[in-house]
Amino acid sequence: MAGTGTAAGAVQDFLDSTGLMGNGPALAERLERDGYLFLRGLLPREAVLEVRRRLLEKAEAGGWLDPAHPLEDGIANPDAACKDPEERYMTVFRGIWADEALHRLKTHPAVLALFEGIFGEPALAHPMFVQRNIFPQSESFDFTTGEHQDKVHIGGATNHAMWVPLGDCPIEKGPLAVASGSHLAGVLDTKVGNGAGGMDICVPIPGQWVSGSFEAGDVLIFSDTTVHRALPNRSAELRQSFDARFQPASQPIADTNMVPYSGCGTWEEVYAGWSSDDQKYYWKALSPHVVPLDRSYYERRDRMAFEMAESGDVTARDTLLRIVQRDPNEEKRQRAETLLRRLDEKENPAISA
Repeated sequence: MAGTGTAAGAVQDFLDSTGLMGNGPALAERLERDGYLFLRGLLPREAVLEVRRRLLEKAEAGGWLDPAHPLEDGIANPDAACKDPEERYMTVFRGIWADEALHRLKTHPAVLALFEGIFGEPALAHPMFVQRNIFPQSESFDFTTGEHQDKVHIGGATNHAMWVPLGDCPIEKGPLAVASGSHLAGVLDTKVGNGAGGMDICVPIPGQWVSGSFEAGDVLIFSDTTVHRALPNRSAELRQSFDARFQPASQPIADTNMVPYSGCGTWEEVYAGWSSDDQKYYWKALSPHVVPLDRSYYERRDRMAFEMAESGDVTARDTLLRIVQRDPNEEKRQRAETLLRRLDEKENPAISA
């Protein structure tokens, strides 16, 4: 796909680092240079496909799949299209995120061994991780994550994400793209966005955009300041993936990464449906040094969203939903709820009639 044109510039192919697997110092050097690693077959294909099957069963039970097609095809029901943090999405997502086999993929021995080789010390897999279910792009629905960095969301010491598609993910299904070399520019300025995290970069992005097709078991690793985005899902399938974060166990981790994904309950509630105690609270053995999240980036985003909503800009809606669902400040949550009602009434006057 070399030279493919996109709104964010030409996209080249990933540099394949599979040949360096087993050589931690060489992987660390390339990660420091480029800000990413593309590795084929790190996870066992069958293990990934088994998790895909489990999650598709939950998606099917939630009405997300087209009943006219076999489950294994993963064909989305366009009438059910929804996104995080909408409640109709979260209703199904909570059960998906709690899946026992899904959690074990991020702590697979091959994954931990890889990061331990890169870090030169034991690796801590963040307890909190992200799982995505992206419906196909259409005229009425588009949840394609824009250009952003993870540092503003994850905080703590330098950490690295591992993005894993659950199943094969050709270009038309919407894999991630990263801007190679962009990590060297530090944290970039942002604006309110409607994609994952609600903060899109609003300044020119350095580096070269790269992407490529994935097969089940392939992974993409990138630094917390590496700019990345999703390509649009132009297939008919539900694109499912997860991204977990890893860091040296000796380094501090922000408190928000120690709890389940927002809206998914407590660890006790997550673990209630598990058949085994294996991997429950695995991080306690590493005695992580937990520090508060630097919330200044969120506070800046939220001020912008409040101003936008006050002026009637409906593009602030997703950020307001995030504030209601996730912000620790009750006064902010109440203000966001009030502004959400106003925006909903503006779009649908019948609500207030």
